[in-house]
Amino acid sequence: MPFIQETENAELTLTKLRAEARKGRSLEECCQGLMEHFQAAFADSIVLARTYAIVSYDRLPAPDRAFVKATVDGLGAGDLLQENTRVLSLMGTAGVLPQWRQRYESRGHLAIPLLSEDFVAEIPMLASLIQQLGSSSSWFQKHSGPNTQMNSFGVFTDTFFVADAAHSTDSAGRLMIPAQDFVQEHHIHTVLGVGGEFVAEGVIVVSIFFSNERLTVTPKWLLRLPLLLATATRSLVSQGKLYATDPSPLPGLDRAEPETSAR
Repeated sequence: MPFIQETENAELTLTKLRAEARKGRSLEECCQGLMEHFQAAFADSIVLARTYAIVSYDRLPAPDRAFVKATVDGLGAGDLLQENTRVLSLMGTAGVLPQWRQRYESRGHLAIPLLSEDFVAEIPMLASLIQQLGSSSSWFQKHSGPNTQMNSFGVFTDTFFVADAAHSTDSAGRLMIPAQDFVQEHHIHTVLGVGGEFVAEGVIVVSIFFSNERLTVTPKWLLRLPLLLATATRSLVSQGKLYATDPSPLPGLDRAEPETSAR
């Protein structure tokens, strides 16, 4: 089975991923299908593959809103949560463990409110992700609505890259991947991400991969993934079809878990 740094199968892989992404009826379904097929294609390399979207709180499904509300209330920051607060929302997930293949199984990472830059600064991986992937202002700005004069997708010029998941630190000397039990148990060596923004809709999409390969740079072919996803989902996003049907609240989702691991 190919590894992510091997380029000879890249074109075929991208073609298959493009076809899979087009099957979805919402951004969530597209991202889920994409992550499932990506992880399956590189199962010898990718332990966990996830795609997130940064959207406003008022666009979340009911269970996700309840989760975010419980999170901020538990932190004593409920007064900071507004309808237009930006939220890092899990859209697609696939991995070697069954519980990593369903978004509602990821209690700690289902939806992370970006209450402020100071709040996010306390989460090393997320803070580093924002710092490496474009301007932080676009992650925190209060998006007021679609601009009909803009209809483009901007791919970030930089990528999120952690060369040594066990030892790499941020500017404050903190481990960039705090969940070291996860890193050690699954032999994670490299963490990398790519992303872009639906400019007109103010929706940012980021894919993150946890790999057991020892990489020195992000493979160039992987930089084409955000545009592939954008091409497949632009119409859905412009129509506001971000999620699958809004499900009934699931048992236990009113109890937010601490943000401690990649799981």
